[in-house]
Amino acid sequence: MQLIIMMVGKTRSAFIQEGMDFYRKRLQFYHQVALVTVREEKPRKGLPPEQIKEKEAERLLDRFPKPGRIVVLEAGGREFTSEELAGWLAGMEQEAHTPVVFIIGGHLGLAASVLKMADHRLSLSRLTFTHELSRLILLEQLYRVATIKAGHPYHN
Repeated sequence: MQLIIMMVGKTRSAFIQEGMDFYRKRLQFYHQVALVTVREEKPRKGLPPEQIKEKEAERLLDRFPKPGRIVVLEAGGREFTSEELAGWLAGMEQEAHTPVVFIIGGHLGLAASVLKMADHRLSLSRLTFTHELSRLILLEQLYRVATIKAGHPYHN
């Protein structure tokens, strides 16, 4: 299964980038993984948050692979245990052979236009994380899911 993680803005924290690199390398033994970063829109006087998110949405849509199943990360999305997530993704893998595209917004979140396009909405937790930390957590969970499916003891 091909996994694509689309993100708004660069990962600025070195420790988060190091962790992302670590899990991405491990995950590549199980899945084809691509990280796609689009430029975040800088806040400007007179530019409301919704317009900022729409500009970022345009950049995301310009880079979106077609076909693909869209999974947006948002606070109100569906929550899973790691085992449930493994089963859910295994089901998606059997349904179709198109990439699964996870989309993580910037510090303001995702535009309504992106949320409407989503095939699925996923929440990593009821806790609040920065958008940068969410990237690392998602990669770690995708690696954990791969090890669960492969029967490895990592997830214990």
